[in-house]
Formats: sequence, structure tokens, C-alpha cells
Amino acid sequence: MPRLENWSVVSTFVNEFQAPELLEKQLHGAIYDDELNRFKDGTNITTSTLVELDLNNKIAQTLNTKYVLGNPSEDYLRWLEDNNISLGS
Repeated sequence: MPRLENWSVVSTFVNEFQAPELLEKQLHGAIYDDELNRFKDGTNITTSTLVELDLNNKIAQTLNTKYVLGNPSEDYLRWLEDNNISLGS
């Protein structure tokens, strides 16, 4: 299963008039161990739409792929803290 390191949750604007809470979420990070050999280790990618984020088991499911989650981005952790958002337990 591919692994994402230095990851963060991101949103992509498809329509500038779309409400922020309706934006689809994706993951951005460095991919490793891509068994389909689509990307070289360490390549930064943005995934397809995030379907499930299981922080307890460090697994994320997108429309196309299941990922093992490594360490989140320091910038993302700082942003979460600045906005009083918990990444989980």
C-alpha cells in the first residue's frame, strides 16, 4: 500500500461560488512505495477526493487508492493548532 509522508488535507475550488464546507477534500504529500509505479519515491502528489480518513489506524481512502499515513506536514500541524483544530487522539 502506498504511504504518504509530510501530508496535509487540502481543498480544491472547482467553482468560485461554492460554499467552503462543500469543497471536496484531498490529501497532499510525498508518496512512497507506490506498487503501481506511477510515482517515484518522494514525489509530491495531490490525491483524488478523500473518502475516509482513519487517523487511529493511519489509513486514508480516496476515490482511487488506499494510503498508509506517515507523519503529517509541520506546516499543517501548525495551521491546525492556530485554528484550534485537533488531528485526533
